[in-house]
Order: sequence, then structure tokens, then C-alpha cells
Amino acid sequence: MTFVSIDGVRVAPEDATISVFDRGFLYGDGAFEVLRTWNGRAVELPRHLDRLFETLDALSLRADRELVASPGSAGARSNADALRRMIERSVAEGLVERSESVIRIVVTRGPGGLARRIRDIDGGRTIVIIEAMGAQPTTASVATVEFPLARRAGRGHKTLAYLDHVIARELARDAGADEAIRLDPDGNVIEAATSNVFAVIDGTVVTPPVDTGALPGIVRRRVLELHPVRVRTLSRRELVDADEVFLTSSIKGVIAVNRLDNEPRAVGPLTTRIAGAYVACMRDPSTI
Repeated sequence: MTFVSIDGVRVAPEDATISVFDRGFLYGDGAFEVLRTWNGRAVELPRHLDRLFETLDALSLRADRELVASPGSAGARSNADALRRMIERSVAEGLVERSESVIRIVVTRGPGGLARRIRDIDGGRTIVIIEAMGAQPTTASVATVEFPLARRAGRGHKTLAYLDHVIARELARDAGADEAIRLDPDGNVIEAATSNVFAVIDGTVVTPPVDTGALPGIVRRRVLELHPVRVRTLSRRELVDADEVFLTSSIKGVIAVNRLDNEPRAVGPLTTRIAGAYVACMRDPSTI
């Protein structure tokens, strides 16, 4: 069973539609978050909603409907709480048949032509989709793709303009890999197409900073809380020579890299330890 709501109203999946004039559809003008449940609970939902509202604020996106208010306004926090309660209630009521679910939250700008000023556009849509989660892999292969990220200042955001990530991942799949490693113009590792990247170098866990455009992943943040990590620039050569490499994402969690640019890699003990600590944390959030 798939659960869909638009602006807080549940609709049948086959009837879930938005206007073809919505700027989310026309220009990728909107934001989204994706997370999973653990033991039937949306454990990291508050952090995902915090990141969603940070992105809405960065986009100056105002969706003046039931579940999302103008970012920065007095009602923004209360509306985030309303959205959280609705999602938690939907999961708890067993609206998805299997034990674990994938939750997607989408906020669009709403209808409005390109000539309209952003500040003059109201009526964005808040969409929630909850579906059963399939089996997840325990390892991943990665390939460095010739599709560098533009040099940017500041953290990345999960916007609906997501084609860049899709193309990078497709290039990796063309190379026989599951995921793409993205570099900056200087050849330093920034992130994977849909994941954050970690390397174990001489016993130290290293991950690139997020102030040059990488997404500050929710699982990345949790790993930084669970184990000492050095946040610094990571070159491609260092990644290739690393003792261990692993990725983090909200759906897959902590996942070891078993192949890098067609070269096999062993799943290391530190990766295994961190992955186990993360799973234990998610299954028993009272320990956080």
C-alpha cells in the first residue's frame, strides 16, 4: 500500500496530481527530503524536517498552506511539528503494509510563470509519500565520474532541481557501478551522487567538509556523533589509497564500498564497527 497526502489531505495514489504550471514541475523549484523508518518509527524525522525548513528558507520558498508556513515566520516551527505528527501518525496506523517504509516529503513553489517575482508567489504544495521499503544492499560499488561539481560556497540543499545528481549516478551505472564519486574542479572528493563519502586513512576516519557544496547528510551527521571523524579536504588519490571507504545515506545507512573504479576493496573492520553502531542507534533511539 502507498500513502499519499497533498497539503495534509490523503488522496489515492492514482489521483495524486499537481498543476502542470507548478514551478516545482516546470523549473525544479522546490525542496524534498527522503528518510526511512526503523522498527516502524521515523527516528530521524525531526532532523530531516529541520533540514527541509533550512532549505525552504534558503530558497525563500513560501508555502502558505496547512502544513508548511513561510520560513522564518512564527508559524514555521508549529507547522513543522504538524507535518511531523501527520507522518508519524500515518506510519503508526500501518498505512504501509511492510515493517519498514520510505518517506518522501516534497514542497513545491506552486503555480507561477518565470517572469513572476518569487516573493509574489503563494500556494506551494506539500506532498508526503510513504511506501514500503525493499531490501537494501550491504555493500556498494562506486566509480569516479567525469562530471565535476561546480565550485560553490556553502552547504548543498536537497532541491527538486536534481538532474545533476541523476546524470552523475547514470554515468556511474554506465561504468558498472552503483554510485558516482563527484569531484570539484581541483580533483578533490566532494560527495557521491546520492550519498556522503568517508575514507579510513591510517586508522583515521576522514570525510570532506560540506562548505563547498556537499549536502550535510543526516546519517553523515550521526556518524560524526558516533565516532571521531576528521573533516578535511579529501583528494581522489587519498580515496583510492584509503584502507577503507564507506558511504552514508538516509535509506542505506552506513554502507561499505567493495569496489572503487573497478578495483575490488575489502570491507574493513572500522567500517563494520561504525555501521553496527549506527544500526544499533537507529533501532534504539533512546540511546541517542
